[in-house]
Amino acid sequence: MEAYYKTIVEKANDAIMLIKDGSVKYANPYAGKILGCKPEEINGEEFLDFVAEEHKEKAKKSLEESVLEEETFPYEAELRKKSGETIPVEIHVRKIKYHKEEADIVFIRHIRARKKVERIFEEQEKRFQDLADNTPDIIARFDEECRYVYVNKAAEQIFGIPKKEFFWKTDEDLNLGGERAKAFKDAILSVFKNKEKKTFYSEAVIQGEKRYYYTVLLPEFFNDGEVKSVLSITRDITEIKEVDQIKSEFISITSHQLRSPLSVINWCSLSLLREDVGKINEEQKEYLGRIYESVRKLVKITDVFLNTTMIDLEMFVFSPRKTDLALEFQKIEREFEEIIKKRKIHFQKELEGSLSVKIDSRVFKIICRGLISNALDYTSKKGRVYFRMKKEEGKIFMEIGDDGCGISFGDRERIFTKFYRSETARNIKAYGTGLDLYLIKSLLAKIEGEIKLESPNPMFGKGTVFYVSIPVSD
Repeated sequence: MEAYYKTIVEKANDAIMLIKDGSVKYANPYAGKILGCKPEEINGEEFLDFVAEEHKEKAKKSLEESVLEEETFPYEAELRKKSGETIPVEIHVRKIKYHKEEADIVFIRHIRARKKVERIFEEQEKRFQDLADNTPDIIARFDEECRYVYVNKAAEQIFGIPKKEFFWKTDEDLNLGGERAKAFKDAILSVFKNKEKKTFYSEAVIQGEKRYYYTVLLPEFFNDGEVKSVLSITRDITEIKEVDQIKSEFISITSHQLRSPLSVINWCSLSLLREDVGKINEEQKEYLGRIYESVRKLVKITDVFLNTTMIDLEMFVFSPRKTDLALEFQKIEREFEEIIKKRKIHFQKELEGSLSVKIDSRVFKIICRGLISNALDYTSKKGRVYFRMKKEEGKIFMEIGDDGCGISFGDRERIFTKFYRSETARNIKAYGTGLDLYLIKSLLAKIEGEIKLESPNPMFGKGTVFYVSIPVSD
C-alpha cells in the first residue's frame, strides 16, 4: 500500500509536500518541477522560504491554524522559484499524523494558465464596462427573479435613479411599474424559460415625458447550458418614432394628393370615351384615348413608387384576412382585357382547387398585376401568356409565363434590384420605373415567400416564366 500511494503521489500533477515544524520532509517530483529544482533540494528547507515575501504571513497562518480532521480552504499565493521568478499557485493545507505526530501535507496547484484566463476575462469585463458606461443605450443584467444585478450609467441618467439603488431590486421595487414593467418581466422570464433571444417594443412615462423603447434580451449561460442571467440592451427610439410618424403622414398626404386628381382625370376621360356626356368625333376619341392611357400609366407608377417607399421605410402594413383568390384574380383579369384584346394576346389561365385562404389581398394583387403586366408588355402581338395558380401544402403557387423577348443570363442577377431595366426592356418599352420586380421580391421576403425565374421559358423555348410561392393558412 505504501508503494501504491507513493506511486500516486509521485505521478501527481500537483505539487505535494510534507511539512513538520515548518520544514519540508518530502517533496514529490512535480514540486521540484514548478520550483525549478530537484525534489531532494527542497527537502530539509523551510517551506516559508519558498513563499514570496508578501504572501508569507498568509502561508504561516494557514500552517498554524490547520487542525486535524477539519476541513480547510485553499488560498492563492506566489512561490519563489530557485531562479528568483515567482509563480501563482493555489495552496491547500491538511493536518495529518506523521510518525505518530502531527504534520501538514500541502497540496500546491500551479494556476498560471488559470490566472491568464482570469486576466483575459477581467480585461473583457473592463472593456464591457467601459463600452456599457459610454453608450447612450440602457444596459442592464437581470437574475431569474427579474432583479437588477447590473446597470450602466445611461440607466442612472435616464431614470434619475443612482446606480446603487438598482442593485437587487425589480422595476416594481423602483416604482418603474405599469405596462413597460410588466412587458419587461414577461420577456425576461420567457428568455430564462426558452433560452432564446427576445426583442420587444415598449413605452413609458419617464420623468413626466412619454418615451418609446426597443429592447433586446440576450440569455447568458452557465457551463451546463442553463441561463444564469439575462442581458438587456434598451434603445430610446422616441425620435425615430416621431420621424416615422412624419413619414407616415407625408406618404398618406402624398398618396391622397396624387391619386385623387388622377382618379378624377381617369374617370372623366373614360366617361368621355364612352360618350356618356355626348358624341365625340374620331380625332377627339384618339386624343382622349391617349389621355386615358397616360393617366393609367401615371396611376400605376404612383402606386409602385408609394408601395416601394413604404416597404423601404418599414411602413407597409400587412393585413392577412380570408380571401377568395379566384374572385380576386377575375377582377385583375378584367383590368387587362382591353390590352389583351387590342394586342390579340392568347391569354390562358388555370386555377386549381379551393383558393379561399387567409392572405393579404393587397400583396396578392400587387404581385399578380406586376407579373402579368410585365408578361403582356414584353410579349409581341398575337403572343402567348399564361397564368396558373394552385394551393398545396400551406402555400399558394403561381406561375406566370410568356413567349416574349426573355431575360438574358447577364440580366438575371440584377433583374430584382431597384430601378434596373435591361437594354432589351428599354428597347421594347421606353417608359418604366424598374421597380415592379424589386417591389414584388421585397414584399415576398417580408412574408417568407419566394420568387424565381426561368428564361427561356421551357414551355415555349423562349420568353420567361416566373414561379411564386406564398405561405397561407386556411
